[in-house]
Amino acid sequence: MARTNRTRTQREGSDFTARKSRLSRFRQLGWNARYGDIKKYKKKVAIAHKQHRQAHSKCCCCLRAEATQMHHTEYTKNDKFGINWFPLCEKCHHEVAHSPNNWIKSRTNPVWGNRNTEEYIKRLQLGFELLYGGIVW
Repeated sequence: MARTNRTRTQREGSDFTARKSRLSRFRQLGWNARYGDIKKYKKKVAIAHKQHRQAHSKCCCCLRAEATQMHHTEYTKNDKFGINWFPLCEKCHHEVAHSPNNWIKSRTNPVWGNRNTEEYIKRLQLGFELLYGGIVW
C-alpha cells in the first residue's frame, strides 16, 4: 500500500505479502547473537553502568554529557571496557559513533563485520583514559 494525498492505494505490480518482512530478515541474520547469552549480557551492562556512574558518568566521546548507553566499536565474543566497549551519551552514540564517517558497514557480514574506524576507536580510547584513567575494570 502506498499513500497518495492521504489515501491508501495499491501499488501496481507489487505484492507486499510475497516479500519477506524486514523483521524476518533481522531474525534470520541473528543480530542478537552478537550479545551472546542475553541474561549474562544484561548483567554485564548493569555492572558497567554502575562502574562508570561511580567514576564520572560521562560520555567517552564528548566528555561532557551523561553516558546512558554502551557502544561496541566492533563485535567480538569478548567485550573489554576501554578497548571495544565504551559508555556514550545517546547523541554521540547515534549521531557520531554510527555516522558514515565513523562506522564501517560490512556487506559480507552485517552481523559481526560492522565496526568503527581506527581513528574513532583511538578517540574513544583517549576519552576513556581521560575519564577513567585510575579505575580498574
